[in-house]
Amino acid sequence: MTLPDPRLWRIPPATSRLHPMAVASLGGDVSARATLRLELDALLDTQADDEVHALLRDAPSADCYRHIQQMLAKLINKPERGETVIARLFAIPLVMVAGAKKSLQVPDALPDITFVTALLEQHGVLGPGRNFGLGNALCAMETLDSLRPRLLRLWAAQLRTGTAPLELAGTALTVEPGREEVYLRFLVGASVAPAHVPSVMETGSNVGAWGMPLTKLLAQQLAQPGLELLPIPRGPVALYLASDAGRAAQIELAFSLFLSNAVRQFRMAVGDPTVVLSAHRTDDGGAELRVSLSSVFDESLLEGFRWPLYPPDDLKEIISTINNLLEECRLNDAQSLGMVAADRTPRGGRFLTPHDLDQLEVATHAH
Repeated sequence: MTLPDPRLWRIPPATSRLHPMAVASLGGDVSARATLRLELDALLDTQADDEVHALLRDAPSADCYRHIQQMLAKLINKPERGETVIARLFAIPLVMVAGAKKSLQVPDALPDITFVTALLEQHGVLGPGRNFGLGNALCAMETLDSLRPRLLRLWAAQLRTGTAPLELAGTALTVEPGREEVYLRFLVGASVAPAHVPSVMETGSNVGAWGMPLTKLLAQQLAQPGLELLPIPRGPVALYLASDAGRAAQIELAFSLFLSNAVRQFRMAVGDPTVVLSAHRTDDGGAELRVSLSSVFDESLLEGFRWPLYPPDDLKEIISTINNLLEECRLNDAQSLGMVAADRTPRGGRFLTPHDLDQLEVATHAH
């Protein structure tokens, strides 16, 4: 099943040179890519954070946004001329499934980061180099979002010259009683190594080899009476990209948890639900995909999940993920809406039944 993209993309200003350059670079223009790299490097050199923000904000497509963003992530770590080592800033997203019978707090830091570092070393995650550090703070996504490019480049320069880097603060996590929820935190680190040495992002990419041991270790360190906690690590990501990567992983796991719980409830009550996939533009200007579950046997049963879309998100990849999870749950009765829908249906709801789908399609054809 396919869905239209409900995001509204800006038309870059007529004075913009870098957006056409990025589009040409995506199309394989080697000269455009080299020039774009030089221009972005100059923006970072002049600490032009506002210009970088505007460049991403005005990107005409998700592909263009990701291309610029990923190039910036590499340039942030770029050593000065004549320097022989490179400092790479990274973060390990931790997607946490947590539940409690009463309100509890997960602390803002791990009690002993040395055991975590030793485990990562044992599994080769940190690569052949030995000059690295991993902080014990459990950082929130908002903390990473506040790190501007000029600050990250300064941090990388400090690491290369042996200056003590900035320390990030962790954020405690409040787990409220009720159904399990999915939370997000990050472990932030850095490595300093010759440029030819593989990055932590490469050496740690096989999460299947080290993810479960790290989950067990983190669960032990954060355990407390009355708390059910499953901290699931994702592969290391360049620090500049980590916030987006972590958020995407959190939404995916939240959807998986929703789907398994909702399908179980439907099957206990009326059997397999009917699935409707739709794309929506929200009243506040946002965009999202929605997965609605309903039953012809009981009209009162209507459950749904809202999957928000952000500029760097790969729409095809998200739809593929949703379809794969539906297949894993053996949900074969699925339909999709071929148009971008409004935030609410005519009856005031946000989730669609097959009947709503028919009405929307009839109304579209009538116009």
